[in-house]
Amino acid sequence: MSRLILLTLFTSIAILPSAAQDKKKPTPKSEPRVIFSVPLAASPAKTTKLTLRGINLDDAKEVRADQGSVKLLNKGKAGVPDKNPEKVGDTQVEIELKLDAKFSGAAVSLIVVTPAGETKPFRVLVETKLPVIAEKEGNDGFRAAQAIALPIVIDGTIGRQKDVDVFGITGTKGQKLIAEVLASRLGSPLDAILTLYDAQGQQVASNDDFDKEHRDAKVEITLPADGVYYLSLIDAHDTGSNLHVYRFVVR
Repeated sequence: MSRLILLTLFTSIAILPSAAQDKKKPTPKSEPRVIFSVPLAASPAKTTKLTLRGINLDDAKEVRADQGSVKLLNKGKAGVPDKNPEKVGDTQVEIELKLDAKFSGAAVSLIVVTPAGETKPFRVLVETKLPVIAEKEGNDGFRAAQAIALPIVIDGTIGRQKDVDVFGITGTKGQKLIAEVLASRLGSPLDAILTLYDAQGQQVASNDDFDKEHRDAKVEITLPADGVYYLSLIDAHDTGSNLHVYRFVVR
């Protein structure tokens, strides 16, 4: 074989791509992340079913808690109502969280374990001092307002477009009222507006985004007279879904 043929052969071999080069490396999944939970809180001395919404949770192997015990029920892809997975997540994990009656603290910390890594600890609220009730639908006006006795914590949802949740209280002149929505700061897509009306339907106070760090609402006022008052909670953009969850503290 001539030197020219050998040189040509070696050159051809040298420029051939290797098998390893031909194989495209799979794109690694980004770090798993929990954005929020539905509902936003759990209860002591009970088993609470929670859905953790987030990014890259569909391969979850387990969920750990710093208190109590966790049972993994389901995992997978999740629908994205507003086509913005960074806002509401596109995967989810369903769990049962069981907490002891002697639970201490204001929250339980959860970590989702996946093949791509672990999520940062995610805090789920736990109320141990005030009574907690569920919002009851059909409360979309003054006449249908859900009556509540203070102090109280309400777990609810702005479940559809233009949904309004109204709560009725009986107050006395000089009484200090604090009503606070916890939603945006806990990852919920709800952008709350909270308005207080008197028995005649006149606006007494209103708030939208009381803190620059989130979009939650808070009303703090000394009631001007005895009588019935109504607290109205809506989304600032008139949006709503089963993901627009909130925790409403009134005291």
